[in-house]
Amino acid sequence: MRALAPLLALTAGAAAGWWLARRRAARALAAGVGAHFLPDPALDWLRRSHDALGIWVAEIDPREEGPSAERIVDAERLGVAEIVAVDRRLERARDQGQSGVERMESGILVFHAAAGVAVGLLLPILSDASTIALAEDDLKRLLDGVRRRPQIVALAQAQADEASPESAGSVGLRLAYQLERALEAQVVVVARELADTLVRDPRATGPRVRVIGVSGKGDRRLLDTYLPEGSALRDVALGHRGDGVLEGDPLGGGVADRRHHPNAVVLRQIRSAGEVVGAVAIWPPGGRPPAGAAEAELAAALDHAGPRLYRARKADQQRNRATTDQLTGLLNRRGLEEVMSRQGEAWTGSLIYADLDHFKSLNDTLGHPAGDAALAHFSKIIQGQVRGVDAAARIGGEEFAVWLPGTELESGIRIAERIRIRLTTTSWDWQGRVWPLAASFGVAGCPETTQSLANLAAQADAALYVAKNSGRDRVERAGEGTA
Repeated sequence: MRALAPLLALTAGAAAGWWLARRRAARALAAGVGAHFLPDPALDWLRRSHDALGIWVAEIDPREEGPSAERIVDAERLGVAEIVAVDRRLERARDQGQSGVERMESGILVFHAAAGVAVGLLLPILSDASTIALAEDDLKRLLDGVRRRPQIVALAQAQADEASPESAGSVGLRLAYQLERALEAQVVVVARELADTLVRDPRATGPRVRVIGVSGKGDRRLLDTYLPEGSALRDVALGHRGDGVLEGDPLGGGVADRRHHPNAVVLRQIRSAGEVVGAVAIWPPGGRPPAGAAEAELAAALDHAGPRLYRARKADQQRNRATTDQLTGLLNRRGLEEVMSRQGEAWTGSLIYADLDHFKSLNDTLGHPAGDAALAHFSKIIQGQVRGVDAAARIGGEEFAVWLPGTELESGIRIAERIRIRLTTTSWDWQGRVWPLAASFGVAGCPETTQSLANLAAQADAALYVAKNSGRDRVERAGEGTA
């Protein structure tokens, strides 16, 4: 935290100085000023500096249960209907990636959107062209700051414990940001997993390659995803192809609705002592590969990152062995308990317990390798339906658990139902024989069913027992005050 404190102090000081300067002279937000002290006081400073009627930030993440929004308005100058009208317009802009300037009944709305984030300023109706231009400049930087916020938080968390070894994720994030600053480019960093940390899925055909770093200009939904077979960046990270320049998507469509860049992408290996340990994809401005000093800085950064990434993968491996289920790649019971204990009793959230139905029959009929494949399949279903902040675990045999921090009980029930439906509607077969899979679920919530996180596991297990004895393939909630 000592390394982080000067950064936060500098950020806050820069913000205050910027606002005072804006009050004395109408200048756009300096490029070096970040927006990671959002939402307050930065948003209100920005609103007041433009004498705006309101400022909006609307975000959506497919891993979240729904959209989130931050809004600061001048209630004396805006009515409820006018606020709602701007809310809806920015929702459309967010969903469609629109930017522009529109005259509304209450004022002039200036807005920008990209990658599931929209920001807007509602200026007075008589604002002139220069005022609108300044607002556009500031909103572009605000949008960039909001999109960078999750990575900045991740970097801060990586620095929080200075005694801990680097993780692959912290190496990837730092490298992505370093290259973005040096090359003014979007950057994605990936690492190949070590052989003995692979998920032992009988259908797996090779090492997995995980996205460990995305720069501020990139799509944060890529973080912690695995590249599909045949993707160019995966092939570079595995040493199947060398450095080069590619036209098209090197990620193999890792995020379904991600917008692809039309320009060329530069692909480079990350090496340590001659071994390929990862790779980077760089989208340089105008599609022109780095040259001269920029190329030298890129090479130096990759040379420095290679040994660090090698050590970080080893450290991650050691940390994960004790807390990870080797069949599915999920946490084991100990790992889940550690995650929940670190969050403390002050946290709220929901806990899902799940158990594959008729699993013994599957094992007896198709054999234990088929059972292992079914468990791995179910774990992928779970991972695809929860957020990055959630913790999924295989806690024994065919039993799984999902911890949803900060999630209300009703939302936890909806997520369990979503997993249940996805499992039953996704075809699964073993060596050509189709086998229907289903599961039962029990859900408990703090504070809805208990005031203590320590009671959640027993409550979720009791609700699972009810689901099993009530016909299976269903979701049951824990009774209030039990356990």
